[in-house]
Amino acid sequence: MFEELGNYLSIVLDYSVVLEYSNGVWFDELTNLFEDKGIDCYIDDTFKILHKCVVQQQDPKDIYVQSSMRSLIQSLMATNTLHVVHTCNTEFFLEQVKDLRMCCILTTRKGIFTKRLYEKAPDFNGDIAIITPTGIKIFHSVAEMIKEFPLPEISSLAKNNTFIDCDGRASIDDMVISTEGDKFILEKRLSGGAEGMVFTTNNPKYVAKIYHKGVITPLRWAKLKKLTELGITSSSFCTPQHLLYFRGVPVGYTMFVGKGTTLSNVFDGPDAILEQYPDWTRLDVVETLLSLIGKYLYLHMHDIVAGDIQLKNALIYTSSTQYLIDMDSVQVGNLPCPVGTEDFTDPKLWGKDFSGFVRTLEDEDYSIAMLVFSILFCGLHPYATRKGAETLREEILNHNFPYTLDNSDKEHIPLGGYDHIWEYLPENLRVMLYKTFREGKSYEAVCWRAAVQEYMNNLENFVYDDPEAYKLFPCENYKQASVNVEEVRAKLQAKLDAKKAREENIAAKAQIEKKSFGNVPSGRYVSSNVGGSDSYRPVRFDDEETAAPSASFAATPTNSAPAPSVSQEEPAKKKKFFGLF
Repeated sequence: MFEELGNYLSIVLDYSVVLEYSNGVWFDELTNLFEDKGIDCYIDDTFKILHKCVVQQQDPKDIYVQSSMRSLIQSLMATNTLHVVHTCNTEFFLEQVKDLRMCCILTTRKGIFTKRLYEKAPDFNGDIAIITPTGIKIFHSVAEMIKEFPLPEISSLAKNNTFIDCDGRASIDDMVISTEGDKFILEKRLSGGAEGMVFTTNNPKYVAKIYHKGVITPLRWAKLKKLTELGITSSSFCTPQHLLYFRGVPVGYTMFVGKGTTLSNVFDGPDAILEQYPDWTRLDVVETLLSLIGKYLYLHMHDIVAGDIQLKNALIYTSSTQYLIDMDSVQVGNLPCPVGTEDFTDPKLWGKDFSGFVRTLEDEDYSIAMLVFSILFCGLHPYATRKGAETLREEILNHNFPYTLDNSDKEHIPLGGYDHIWEYLPENLRVMLYKTFREGKSYEAVCWRAAVQEYMNNLENFVYDDPEAYKLFPCENYKQASVNVEEVRAKLQAKLDAKKAREENIAAKAQIEKKSFGNVPSGRYVSSNVGGSDSYRPVRFDDEETAAPSASFAATPTNSAPAPSVSQEEPAKKKKFFGLF
């Protein structure tokens, strides 16, 4: 499968290869290729972030991802051929590796990295190898890839406005049957809307969405079918699990039950959020945001663009548990999302027929930026201003973002403590938000995830001295939870001291019990239990949660020998790597 890659000195590895092929012999072949040929592997910080997102979703279909990743990384680290470029920006990453001799990008058709290559068409001197179900296609430039292997055009079903209907509507006590022959009894109506009704079923794991007459189009049904084929069974996504038929005609689908209330009911200003979560601090808000971004990135890894991101399309149960709902409207591959909310949609798409084009990841980047601001500011819109224009639409078109980087002008910031929320945000987040909503710059979704992760790390480790930094609404007199920074820091330090003492005790005990055998010619013949129970453990890697990735390295051309790791601080071989494996 990978014989053609054996002639390259360096491979830029996209995470989609791990996600899509970790459960087969192909991945073992790839790992062996790196080891046998001594090929240098280059990845960026996005690689690590996407892996975390996959692990956090706990989808059963990804059961082999962690073990395959562990095997690959251990192999690369053992041969000193793993090199990390500290950035999440696709173009900057390629800028650092484009001059490597005999270099090839290895990716897949559905990968986020591949989509960015098609969107940005960056300059890259090496080859691009795309894994397909039938083998590997190799292109000698990004331009050649785009020309000879274009992305699929929008599905012809997008313009088919007919309906798949039947006269009889399934209702309470009726039996509906899945494509696989599973039988579900509709027991109780849970909710209803413009599209259909949701019922409990005799299977407590699933609820059924039954559409009204004149709702199921060929596009919608094709999309539902595609979503079930993807096999996403993480409970965090209320995606279709079974297609349902009544009297032989399509009527709906089953999905997992989401818990909680919509984000829009919680993130709706001080009164709403403090009433429902009175014990929350800023850490809970940031954890909620981090979890949500991870879910959308997980969709992106499966060739899904949410399209209609808004606070009404997710349920929140706790700060670490949310559920994405209304998943039947998302864009899957070249099957478009026909709806969108203007407030969360890039203005350049306003006025377009959403069902008439395929949205890009860059289109989604704007919606993710909107989500970041809305959650951090507890439901406020970034263009909500005081003493401003009559409509929010005007403010958006004029880029009237009321916040400044030096906090010099607060006249147009809404009342209620939002100016203090802005002041207490980390500088890198403020810069990203300012450049997005004032200057029109676009950041990739994974860059937002990295910045929010850094903010969460700071809050968890209590790096801020001012206790106001930990409040939902800093410097305001709302009845809200507060943090005693010194007390918490003392507790954290006590835990660290206790952990260190335990480790030193274990190390000392192991040293005492260690045995030596002068007559053994090689350590590989020594029994694995020599030295006590602690001497034989699986290799683990400690996680490094550092600041938002920004440092880079200058890539150097390689010869037949492995390229040295390059970093501004220390060689990559000395760095501890992934803690999630």
